[in-house]
Amino acid sequence: MKEQDSQILPELLNVEQVASYLKLHEVTVLNFARRGKLPGFKVGREWRFRADDIQAWITAQRKLQDNFAQRFDALWERLRERGAEAGYTADDIPRLIQEVRQERRHPRAASRA
Repeated sequence: MKEQDSQILPELLNVEQVASYLKLHEVTVLNFARRGKLPGFKVGREWRFRADDIQAWITAQRKLQDNFAQRFDALWERLRERGAEAGYTADDIPRLIQEVRQERRHPRAASRA
C-alpha cells in the first residue's frame, strides 16, 4: 500500500482512475459507488470521486479489517477455552461448527437423529 500512498492524485477522479488506483475492475467501482460502499457522486451520467474521500475510505477499510481480525481472534480464543472446559480439543472445534451448520440447514433431520 505504500506505493499507493506515494502516488499523487488529482483532486477529482473518474471511475477509470479510481479503478486503476484501487486495482479493481471499473464495473466493481461503479457497483460499489451505486451501493454507497465507495464515496462518490454523479455529475450528469458520470461518477466522480474526491481523492481525499478515497484515501479516507482506504483508511476506514484497513481499520475494519483490523477490527474484524481482532474480534475473530478473541472469538476463537473463547471457543477454544470453553471447548477445553467441556473436554474438546482445538481439533474438535471445526467439526462441531460443521455439525451446527448441518443442523441449521436441515433442522428436521437433525432433530430425528
